Amino acid sequence: MFRSWKFIFLVIVSVFFLAACGKSLEVRIGEGLRSAEKVFYENNKVANEQIDGVKFYKPSEFTIKEGSDSQNIILTTKKDTFILFNNPNEKMDSRLFYDLLKADDTKKIIDEKTFTDGDIFGFAAVVENNDTVELIASVGGTKITTLAKKRDVASHLTVMMEILRSIQKK
Repeated sequence: MFRSWKFIFLVIVSVFFLAACGKSLEVRIGEGLRSAEKVFYENNKVANEQIDGVKFYKPSEFTIKEGSDSQNIILTTKKDTFILFNNPNEKMDSRLFYDLLKADDTKKIIDEKTFTDGDIFGFAAVVENNDTVELIASVGGTKITTLAKKRDVASHLTVMMEILRSIQKK
């Protein structure tokens, strides 16, 4: 009897130990921001989709929600929704979305990073949102946002920047 309790105790302690060894949110955010920066400068995705004259890269696991137009494109996966905002009046060096984020006192920014490449401005930010986080990425006058689980921060920021950097407007 004592051995079975000892075994159960060791299993429980092992599970807690393994759970504690997971990456912290700060580590995941750091990885995500570095990945977004790398994608920003590589800019290697080719547009494979077009809506009303706006061409962009759409990953194969994403679908475009019906009713999307050139200014508001809703992309979905099995479990997540990404909203792509496109302001055709803004140039590639626009800081509009970044300035709006910084001016919004209701948003608690956990971490952010800005990027410039010649006359192109971009940023990625992670904002606190209860038990999830809001991910925001922007290049010029185009912004993409999503709500994500903490474990998805790095992968989501990567794909968000891939989409943004592939955008071609008429």
